[in-house]
Amino acid sequence: MFDFESVQHLRKTGQYEAAKELVRQYVDTAPNDPTVLYQMAWCHDSLGEEQAAVPYYEQALVLGLAGEDRLQAYIGLGSTYRVIGQFKQASSVFRSALLEFPDAHALQAFLAMTEYNLGQVNQAVGRLLKSLAATSSDASIQTFNRALRYYADHLDEIDTE
Repeated sequence: MFDFESVQHLRKTGQYEAAKELVRQYVDTAPNDPTVLYQMAWCHDSLGEEQAAVPYYEQALVLGLAGEDRLQAYIGLGSTYRVIGQFKQASSVFRSALLEFPDAHALQAFLAMTEYNLGQVNQAVGRLLKSLAATSSDASIQTFNRALRYYADHLDEIDTE
């Protein structure tokens, strides 16, 4: 049985290498458990071992990781691809994830960063404006909510009259 609480405790106390070693024991005994594989990906990411994290994220998703962990794995995988400069792969991951989690604004933010890296600046800014308008409780943002949503898709529009 996977002792997630022990792994969480090790992470919270900054003992990332120890957490990885504990999870490695679970990977050895349950190599097809998507939750265990996701935890191993997370451990590698925590240690700055992004290249090593990728196959664990991918396999966890393929094996049917579900719920909030699935969303987090998509974010982890896409973010890892982005950090290692594989922007097209990152974009693909985030776009696939948005099909499953259309209301996940964290995905929108990570996709916007990736769009920026791909030189798609208008798309990135527009995506962030829409997400800001949808999620902010700030009174000044909500006052201009309609305008922000409009300009998100019309950033280059200029009134020449």
